[in-house]
Amino acid sequence: MRCGLQIVRPWLLHMFKFFSGLLLSALLASTLTPSAARAQPVMLYDATPSLQLDSPLQVWVEQGSASTVGVATAIPQNFKPLPALTRHELTTGTTVWIRFSVARGPFDTAQWTLNVPIPYLDSVTLHQRNPDGTWTAQTAGDLTAQSGWSRKGLYPDFDLMLPNSGPQELVLQVRNFKPSAVPVRLVARNERESSRLTELLIMGVALGALIAMAALSTLRFGQHNSRIDGWAALYALLISATLAQVNGVLNAFVWATMPTVGDYAVSLLPAVSLGGTLLFVRQLYALSTHHHRYDRFLSGIAWVAIASIAFHLVLDRTDADRLGSITMILATLAGLIATLLSWRGESSVARWLVLAYVPQFLGAMYLFAEAMGLVPTLWEMRYVTSLSIAMSVPILVYALSQITHDRRELVIRAKHLPTQDALTGLLTAEVFQNHLEGALMRSINEREPIALVMVSVVNHDYIRSSFGDTTAEQCILRAVIKIQRILRDVDPAGRMDTANFALLMEGMRDRKAVTERMVKLIGSGLIPLPGLMPEVVLHFQAACVLLHENPVPADRVMDDLRALLAEMSSRNRRPVRFLEPIPTEASPLQSELGPD
Repeated sequence: MRCGLQIVRPWLLHMFKFFSGLLLSALLASTLTPSAARAQPVMLYDATPSLQLDSPLQVWVEQGSASTVGVATAIPQNFKPLPALTRHELTTGTTVWIRFSVARGPFDTAQWTLNVPIPYLDSVTLHQRNPDGTWTAQTAGDLTAQSGWSRKGLYPDFDLMLPNSGPQELVLQVRNFKPSAVPVRLVARNERESSRLTELLIMGVALGALIAMAALSTLRFGQHNSRIDGWAALYALLISATLAQVNGVLNAFVWATMPTVGDYAVSLLPAVSLGGTLLFVRQLYALSTHHHRYDRFLSGIAWVAIASIAFHLVLDRTDADRLGSITMILATLAGLIATLLSWRGESSVARWLVLAYVPQFLGAMYLFAEAMGLVPTLWEMRYVTSLSIAMSVPILVYALSQITHDRRELVIRAKHLPTQDALTGLLTAEVFQNHLEGALMRSINEREPIALVMVSVVNHDYIRSSFGDTTAEQCILRAVIKIQRILRDVDPAGRMDTANFALLMEGMRDRKAVTERMVKLIGSGLIPLPGLMPEVVLHFQAACVLLHENPVPADRVMDDLRALLAEMSSRNRRPVRFLEPIPTEASPLQSELGPD
C-alpha cells in the first residue's frame, strides 16, 4: 500500500504544478495582453505620409454611453483585439472605444493628422493623453455643429499631438445610430491639406455638373413643356442633394449650424432619391407598353421607398434605418429588373439605361450588403458608387435628348407635310418655286451671287427595273443625303419629280465654285451603296445657272434646265453644264435725217 502511495504522490504533484502553471499563464496573458499591445505603437515615417490602420486594434463596445475616457482606460480587461475594419454593432445606446498608440520614426519631424472617412457617424471623439496623464479631446460628427469640430471638413479629422520622443496613446470614442466599421487613417499634415483640397475640388466639379444638368432640363421643360423634362430636372436635383449629403458636403456647408437635420438627412435623402429614380425610369422607358403589371409594381415600390422616411417618425432610429434599408434593397432590385426588361425589349434607350443604372445598382447593393455585414467593409466603395450615380445623370439626359429629338422630328415633319416631300423631306416643287422667285429678285436688285442647280439621278430607272421599287427609294434617300452634304443649312433644296432635285446655293460667285461642289457630289455618288449586291452606284448630272449673271425669268428657268439635262446622254463625259445666256443682236441704227 505504501509503495502504491509513493508512486501516486509524485504523479499528483506534477499534475498540480502543471495546471497551476497553466492557470497562472492564462491570468498573466489576460492581464498583460493590452499592455503588450500598447507597447507596440504604430510607427509614423516621413517617407510614408499616408497609411490606414489594418493591424488588430484594442476595442471595447460599451453597452451604454456614460463612461468617460478615464473610466474606459482604467479597465484594460474590457478591451479585446479585433481587426481594424470590424463591423461594430452600434446603436443609439452603444459606444465603441478604440485604443492604440502611435510614434514618430527616428529623426522624423512631420506633423500628423487622424481621420475617419465616414461622413455619417453621429459622434467621433479623439482623446490624446497629455504628459501629465490628463486627456485632451477633439470632437466631430453629425450631431456636432461644424463650429465645434476641431477641423471643419467633410468627415471627422483631427490633429495629432505627438511628443518629440516616445509613443502617444490615442483613444477613439465613436457613437452612431446604426452598425458600422470605423476605418482609421493617419496622414501627414501637409499631405492631408492637399488631399482635402482635391476632395473639395472633385466634389465641387461633380455637383456643379449635376446642377448644370438640372438647369438644362429645366430650360427644356420651359421650352417644350414636356413632363419628362421636368422629371429629368427633379431627378438631377435629387441626385445632387443625395451625393452632397452622403459625402458630407451639405453637413459642412448647408446644415453646419443644424446638425440634427444633417443627421436625419443622410437616411431620408437616399430613400427619396431612389424613389424618384424609379419614377424617372418609368417615364424614360415606357414599361406600361409591354409590361403594364410590372409598371404598376415599379410605381408602387417607388412610392413605398419615398414613404419609408415615415419610419423615422414612429420607430427607434436604428429600427427605422434597418427597415428603410430593406425597402431600398427591394427598390434597387426592382429598378435593376426594369433596366433588364428595357434591354430585353430592345428599347432605343436600353443601352443608356444599362450603362447608367447597372454600375450604380451594383455599388448600392454592395453598400447595403456591407451595412448588413455580409461583405467586407470598403469605405472607398462610397466614392465609387457616388461616381457611378453622378455619371448616370448626363447619360440619361443625353438619352432623353435623343428620345425627345426623335419625337420632335416626327411632330415637325407632320406639321410640314404640306410643304415638304413625304419621302425625302425636301421642299415640294411649288414651295421651292417661291424660294426661287425671291432669290431671283435678290440677284437682280442686290446683285447677290446665287446659283440654281438641277441635279438628276440618271440611272434611277435602271435601278428600279433591276432591283425593284424598294431599292430605288433607298437610292433616292441616299442621293438626298449626298446632296445635303454639299449644301449649307440655309440653302433651299426641293424635289422636282421622281429623280430630279433643285438647289439654290447662295454665295456662288463664279462657275468654278459651283463646279467644285458638283464634282464632289458626282464623286460621292460613285461610292457603292453599302449592303447591296451587286454593288449599286448613283450617277449624277447637273444643269446650272448663275442667276446674277444670267437672270432667266423664274417661270422659264426650270424648263430650260430640264431641257439642258435632256440633251445630256447617260454616259456623257461632261456631267456638269451651265445654261448659257441667249445671244442678242444689235438693232439696226436708223438715221433721223432724210437722204441728201
